[in-house]
Amino acid sequence: MKLGKQHAKLIKLQSKAESCLSRDEAKKIIRKAEKTQMKISS
Repeated sequence: MKLGKQHAKLIKLQSKAESCLSRDEAKKIIRKAEKTQMKISS
């Protein structure tokens, strides 16, 4: 994916994380964010 799209995905995940209520949902969001961050870094 392109870098801009990855940054947009991180921003979207951040807004989801702020509004999430359950622990399991938060774990899923964190995993997705870490995966996206790895793609940006490499």
